[in-house]
This record gives sequence, structure tokens and C-alpha cells, in this order.
Amino acid sequence: MKKIPAISFLFVFVLAAVAYAQFGGQQGPRFYGDFKPVVGGWSEYQMTAKGDQPMKMKVAIVGKEGAGYWYETVMQGEMRMVSKMLVTGNPNEKNNLKRMIVKAGNEQAMEMDMSGMMAGKPAGKAAKPKVVDKGMETVKVPAGTFKARHMQYVDGSDVVDAWVSEKVSPYGLVKSKTRDMEMVLTGQGTGAKTLITETPRKFTMPQMPKGMGMPKGMGTMPNMGGNY
Repeated sequence: MKKIPAISFLFVFVLAAVAYAQFGGQQGPRFYGDFKPVVGGWSEYQMTAKGDQPMKMKVAIVGKEGAGYWYETVMQGEMRMVSKMLVTGNPNEKNNLKRMIVKAGNEQAMEMDMSGMMAGKPAGKAAKPKVVDKGMETVKVPAGTFKARHMQYVDGSDVVDAWVSEKVSPYGLVKSKTRDMEMVLTGQGTGAKTLITETPRKFTMPQMPKGMGMPKGMGTMPNMGGNY
């Protein structure tokens, strides 16, 4: 069996960690809003975190399988990284995750071992943040001008402001803002197709070696509380 180059192994691990962060992890961007999947619907965002270069992100519903939907996330930085997840409900809830396929750059796609992904200490029941409905507002972002509902989520010292509209798929998010990051809608539409078309290889999630932290930049993304 062909060995995976060390650098490719790292990228796959990082991509899987970013994707898995949406399911109760402590890293990675997250979305606020109701998950309303429509096959082909997509939205694209620019994320700007303090001290980091802006990063592009696209989320899309690229297919349906049984009762589940294929939810695809594309992160565009120095390398394009794609995660494709079969979910039976809101991707923010890890029990809804049934399959995960990841692709880093031009490397062959790999399907993650879900038993390894879900292993470990069960997540405790998170306290729900206080939600304040600030009413309808007009919000201007690169994708256009929207009439959006301004929702504020307060969890201790963490405050997230989110503007949502039913016209945006799959979460409705037009803009979100914390003290460390801003995320704005740059485009949206229909007809999304998956970027992972080859047959994936099986990949078992490795244990992180002792003393090995996340690569630079991975620990700076705030937990946005809903799903980025």
C-alpha cells in the first residue's frame, strides 16, 4: 500500500480536525442559524480574524442519501481543503454525523473512520447561551443588501452578533461578528456540485502524539457556537 507523505498526512489530519470541530469541538468556526438543507444551495463567506489573513469559506448541500444530506465545506487558504459530511440533521450536533470524507489540495480524498472520530470523552451538556432578538435590520455585505434579523447570543463573556435571512442557504447567515472575528456573505446561489468526485481511500484517524499541538493558526479561530 502506498505510504502517505508526511506533509499530506498532516493536512488530512488538520482538515479532519477543522471539520470535526463543528461537532462539539473547541476549535473552528461555527454557524448560528437554522439548518434548512436544500440540495444545490450554497453560500460563500469571507472570515477575518484579528492577526490573521482573511480566509474564504463555502458551504453547500451537494446531495441527498436516504434521510441524510451531504454537507460540504470548502476552506480556501494557502491550500484548498474540502470536507464532505453526510448528516441527518443539524451539523452542529455530532450525533447527526454519519460519514465524513476529506480532501486536501490535489491529494486523493480519504474517508474518515467514524469510530475513531467519535471516540474519547463524551461531550458534556453545554449550557445554552442567552438569546436576544434585536429585530430586523438592513445589512450590507459583499453579496448584496439584505433585510436580516439581528440575533445576539450571550454566553458569559462571549458575545456573538448574527444577522440571518431565509434567503440564504443552508443556514441563513448573512453576517456574524465577535470581538475576534467577522464573517460576511460574499456570494450565494443554487446548483452546487461536490468537489470530491473520486473514490476515497479509507483513513483511520490517528492519535495526536503527546506534546504535539495544532499547527499555527488553528488555535486562533473562535468558537462561534453554531457552525461556520
